[in-house]
Formats: sequence, C-alpha cells, structure tokens
Amino acid sequence: MTHLPRFLFLAPVLLATAPVSAQTRDHAPVSLKSSSKMSQDKSGSESWTYAEPVAKFAKYRTVIVLPTKVYQGADAQFEGIEPADRAKFAAIVTDELRSELAKSFPTPAKPQADTLRIQVTLLGGQKTKGGVATATRVTPIGIGLSAVKSALGKQGTFTGSLLYAVEVYDAQTNELLLAAVRRRTPDPLDVPATLSTTDTVKAVAREFADGARKRLEQLTGLK
Repeated sequence: MTHLPRFLFLAPVLLATAPVSAQTRDHAPVSLKSSSKMSQDKSGSESWTYAEPVAKFAKYRTVIVLPTKVYQGADAQFEGIEPADRAKFAAIVTDELRSELAKSFPTPAKPQADTLRIQVTLLGGQKTKGGVATATRVTPIGIGLSAVKSALGKQGTFTGSLLYAVEVYDAQTNELLLAAVRRRTPDPLDVPATLSTTDTVKAVAREFADGARKRLEQLTGLK
C-alpha cells in the first residue's frame, strides 16, 4: 500500500469535489426546474428552448416579473465572479426587465387569468477585461474588427457575457409556457459596455429586456 502512487489516494476526493462540466454545451442546467422539457437548438450550442404553441399566449395581457435568481447548481459557470457580484448582476437584470416590460404589460396586484409570470435565472458569466476590451474597439483596426463581429453576431474581443435561463409560466395555473437558456454578449460596437463587467451586464440586461418585450408582444398579439 505504501508504494502505491499518492494520486490514487487523492482521486476519490478530487472526483467528489470536481465541478460538473460546462452544462449548456452538453445538457440543460441540471438543477433548473424546466431543464427536462428543453431541447438543444443546435448540437454543441449553449442555446436550449421549450415552447408551447403560439396560440397559448393570446389571452395574456399582464406580467409579473419575479426577482432574478442566481443559479446554485453544481454546473454553474460564473468563472471567477464573486457571489456578491452575482447578486448585484441579478438585481440589474430584474430592474431592467421590469422597467422594459411595463411599457407594454401592466403588473397586477395579484395573478389574474391573463397574467404571465417570468422567472430569470443567472446560470453563469464571463468577466470583461476592462480597458483591454475598450482598447480593441477604439483603434482603427479594432473598430473594423468590431464592425465585422457585430455584423456576424459574434462576441467582442475580451468582452464578458451572461448565461441565463428564462422561464415563463401561467401565473394562476403554474403551467410552463416557455423556457430558454441563452448566452448573451453586448454588441461589439457598444464601447461603453466594455469598460467593466458591470457595464457589460447592464448592456446585456438592456438588450435582453428589449428583446423580451418585443417577443412577448408578438406572442400575445399586441403587435
């Protein structure tokens, strides 16, 4: 026994404490309530979706946005983002989503027959390398590359991202109507979003909220 390699004794401990691999390229988040219903949009992507037929959404006219959760599953992907910052980023997403959706969907005092309930969960994120990310935008070469990436829908150099899930329910029956996992980054031409990770999150939250409002308007037939 004393001659066995030391790593053999350490292996059980290492295996027990190792995090689950990056889940969204392989499977939906294991601790997410709606994960069993979602299907991967494209093999190897971080995009997962579940949706009821569009006709299901026609009756909804009000929305309740719950406080954004911070994912606690073993397969979370926060990549060095501290718990305090995760909570701060969750609050930013909540505020932006509530503010944007209020433009089209009132929030009732309590769930009604025409009320949707929306739950956003932050699953992970990547930090923005402040200063470096900005420098890659403001030089002539950087501006050109950013313009190309913007046109192609790609992530800007050294700019962070948010990985999140959105779950939409009937607020009275608790029926799941829509669920999605997405990773989002700011537009590569959005220079202010490259100043810090917080600025990146704010930009992502604005773009996400705007897209969510427009999508719900389409689904419910408001526009």
